[in-house]
This record gives sequence, C-alpha cells and structure tokens, in this order.
Amino acid sequence: MTVKLRPLPPRIVKIVPRYEGYLFFVLADGRIVIVGPSTLKVVVILA
Repeated sequence: MTVKLRPLPPRIVKIVPRYEGYLFFVLADGRIVIVGPSTLKVVVILA
C-alpha cells in the first residue's frame, strides 16, 4: 500500500504542539494516522 504523507495542519499542531513537524495520512475509513518525521513509524491513529 502506498500513501501520500502530508504535514500536520497548523490547527492540530496548535492543539498538540509536540506533533510539530509530524506527518499524517487518512485511511479509507476516515481514521487519521500520525507518522513520525524521521522514522516514518506510526505514532498514533485517531478515530
């Protein structure tokens, strides 16, 4: 599976500043997957 990683929107970083610089993608079911910028490992999946 290939996904397009995008920077987290500023409004999310404002709520959770520690995620500044992190990337994300959205699953087909609408869940948001946050990925670490240097490791590209999944950090959290938000429902």
